[in-house]
Amino acid sequence: MPIQENKDTFVKEMFSGIAHRYDLLNRLLSLRRDVYWRRFAVRELLKTGGGFFLDVATGTGDCAIEILMQGEKRKKVVGVDFTSEMIYAGRKKIEREGLSDCITLLETNAMSLPFEDNYFDGVVSAFGVRNFSDIKRGIREMRRVIRKNGKVVILEFTNPSNKTFKKIYHLYFKRILPFIGGIISGKRYAYQYLPDSVIEFPDQKGLKKIMEDEGLGDVKYFNLTFGIVAVHAGVK
Repeated sequence: MPIQENKDTFVKEMFSGIAHRYDLLNRLLSLRRDVYWRRFAVRELLKTGGGFFLDVATGTGDCAIEILMQGEKRKKVVGVDFTSEMIYAGRKKIEREGLSDCITLLETNAMSLPFEDNYFDGVVSAFGVRNFSDIKRGIREMRRVIRKNGKVVILEFTNPSNKTFKKIYHLYFKRILPFIGGIISGKRYAYQYLPDSVIEFPDQKGLKKIMEDEGLGDVKYFNLTFGIVAVHAGVK
């Protein structure tokens, strides 16, 4: 089986197993900083203007909902994820928020988005690109489906540059987080995968170069919370 299919299968099965505790663990393990990180990413996305956006690897729809919160519910959002359990949880949450008329969630793979070229005003992905089986292909697809002057915004974990904080962070990330995540979700391997995948993921400059190589211009990145995460933004 090709490497791409191996990773797709592993990631899909992993998120299927933790979907029921995904939101709780995000808030708990990040000390609710994930709310601020998504808010920052969406604020950067909305600078592009327009009212029709795509949320790639939407999970349970947090970024899609945040787009409406900042856009005063006048926007339309499509969220895509290839894990049916995540889509199910996201739809239930969106229904509870009364946002079903504004947000549509679809089960599909980011490697082959089922949309025409130049379809959206902008696209955001929060903690999804790191899980792509082919990062370059995924970013190429995100660029393809946005209009000229539209924006691609990526929120991802990174490695802090401060040496002292980096040691503390790695202790938490590699030891404490998998332990707590495993107890609550019952899937320790999923939270062991998280730090491993961050280590393998390109650093800020590396991701910036990939975005530029895939045709995005004016690519910038913003380090948040001592460099635990970074928001990258590029224009088509």
